[in-house]
Amino acid sequence: MPTSPGGWARPGPSRWRRSGAGPVRDGPPPEPVIHVAVDRHAAARPDAPALIEAGVRGPGAPVSYRVLVGAARAYAEQLSRRGVRPGQVVPLLLPRSPQLVAVELAVLMCGAAYANLDVRWPAERHAAIIEMIGPELVVTRDAAAPGGADALRLPPEDLSDVADRADGFVPATVDGSAPATVFFTSGTTGQPKGVVVPHRAVTRLFGPDRVPGFGPGRAMPQAAPPAWDMYGFEAWGPLTSGGCSVIVPEDHLMPGRLSELVRTAGVNRLWLTSSLVNLFVDEDPDCFRGLGAVLTGGERLSPKHIGAFLAAHPQIPLWNGYGPAENCMLTTAHRVGPADCELAGGVPVGRPVPGSDVLVLDENGQRCPAGAPGEICIAGTGLALGYLGQPELTAQKFPTVQVDGVPVRIYRTGDVGIVDESGVLHFRGRRDRQIKIAGHRIELGEVEVGARRLDGVRECVALPLAGDDGSVARLALLYTTDAADAAAGPVAAGNGPDPVGVRAALAARLPAYLVPDVVRMLDQFPVTANGKVDRAALESLARRPGRAARRPAR
Repeated sequence: MPTSPGGWARPGPSRWRRSGAGPVRDGPPPEPVIHVAVDRHAAARPDAPALIEAGVRGPGAPVSYRVLVGAARAYAEQLSRRGVRPGQVVPLLLPRSPQLVAVELAVLMCGAAYANLDVRWPAERHAAIIEMIGPELVVTRDAAAPGGADALRLPPEDLSDVADRADGFVPATVDGSAPATVFFTSGTTGQPKGVVVPHRAVTRLFGPDRVPGFGPGRAMPQAAPPAWDMYGFEAWGPLTSGGCSVIVPEDHLMPGRLSELVRTAGVNRLWLTSSLVNLFVDEDPDCFRGLGAVLTGGERLSPKHIGAFLAAHPQIPLWNGYGPAENCMLTTAHRVGPADCELAGGVPVGRPVPGSDVLVLDENGQRCPAGAPGEICIAGTGLALGYLGQPELTAQKFPTVQVDGVPVRIYRTGDVGIVDESGVLHFRGRRDRQIKIAGHRIELGEVEVGARRLDGVRECVALPLAGDDGSVARLALLYTTDAADAAAGPVAAGNGPDPVGVRAALAARLPAYLVPDVVRMLDQFPVTANGKVDRAALESLARRPGRAARRPAR
């Protein structure tokens, strides 16, 4: 495999080394099977807290590793009696809870893979995904499963009582290549895509000298939607490394709730999308106090928010993580410092985490020189097995390519990035965010970078607006402001938060074809259930009549 900087994001110096599976840190490899890793911690420290349910009246009694594994074995016996076998996919229609974690482990003990379905999804989506899977069984709290599938109804119950029913179930023998879970992501056709993730893709990240922030004595909130890949980060990160996962029943973790969990449940590690970091910094920057590390990502970071975090909490390590669901949870990470907030291209996404390699390839599949943009492609043990029931799409997105004469299976992300001279990856945007208006090819990220440099602009998103014929006819920019500047109102010379001023400032700095047709200021951005910016909602807001700067009629 290549070791020169060009087009190859490499692990850093210090204790990193190379191996055939990709860059890893010194130290023993982790146990590759999820439930075996959890079981080993149950054997070593049976009474250590594995789960805490953070109820509205305060945290409940901890669920020990002994109880969690015992309950999982009892549920696995039930599942096995109902016909769950290795190689199957079992949909779970259960709310975020200790019971859900125990049932997930039970499915894995049967040698099957679980697919969490968000209980907030419409019934039609549940039925469509269950039809895609074609399962033998659906686990639910309802008497019947959507679409008429065979159902195992599990009412809420205390895991201690469930563990008492355990009767010596022997887990199926699987290895790290076996499917463990299926995440459903949006597809361009409107049909969700099922990303099939093996055990090793999860466990590669956690263990001695792996991703920072996990291990005995570490506690992390579990607040991500169960159907999202970062739910696995918040659940299996602690549980496969001997830590504690603190289950938050609410749909969203909020700043006041975080402070409460630090005080009452011992939370000392945190994952948040960058949009939620922005919200927390805006609403209550002190809410991070008491944490030992924060990991963020999912979207491009806001330098102003990150700078404010670092100024308020210089003692808390802040990591920027990058990675698509197709390379489970995390691909690269970067310890963020104040200087990163001044970089013109934004905060770097860093170096590969254990079990991942990153290539930046040109249109001919060749490695780009250092500093040259290309498509970010990922290799290593973190890769998904493919898309459920979609072999053609799997072959297209997970091809095997020749790298320095060696065949390497990769995932083509569709993201654009560069690798700098030191082997650090920088995210530059999406290939499919390149649009064409009036013959000009436009990279939306370039418009956003220009807007972020303006005084008073805090967050911004550039969006294409389609005309009646479906082609891209206009460009919109929506943004939020620094509170102090917003209170000052419109300012002269186009340097303030007023939409007219923002558009004028961009017109003074960018080619005419890059200047947005519509510029609108918002109090805050709408977010999806996953905590990411809701671009569909933003497009609707951009089309509304009202106060906005608009390109004069031509």
